[in-house]
Parts: sequence; C-alpha cells; structure tokens
Amino acid sequence: MDAERVRLALTPTGDPQVDAVIAGLAGLDGLDLARRPAVLQDTHDRLREILGELGDAVPGEPGRRGAQGELGR
Repeated sequence: MDAERVRLALTPTGDPQVDAVIAGLAGLDGLDLARRPAVLQDTHDRLREILGELGDAVPGEPGRRGAQGELGR
C-alpha cells in the first residue's frame, strides 16, 4: 500500500509564516501514529494564531477588529 501513496506537492501560500507551519507537516508520515495528533494540534493552533493576527483589522476599516463569522463589507 505504501507504494500507492500519493505525496501532495505543497503550493506556497505567499505568507512565509503559513508556509513554514504547513512545511512542518511534511514529516508527518515518518512519525509514530501516537505522536501525530499532537503535531496536528500544534499545527492547527499555530495557524489559528496567524489567522488571529490577520483578523485584527477588517479590510476597508483600519483598526476595527472583526468578529468571528463576520465578513468585512
């Protein structure tokens, strides 16, 4: 089955922070299954932090913090 695995190519997002976090997933295949959830949780947490930093201002309204689920209009 391992010979049939397809390795996806990572497409850069254009954000170096996000790209670095996602690149950390490349070694996931080599980890023991028991350690994978911790790596995935850490990756998720780091991406949420980055998104939180981006959500500090809604486009078109500098300085206004966007609420979760709210789209800038």
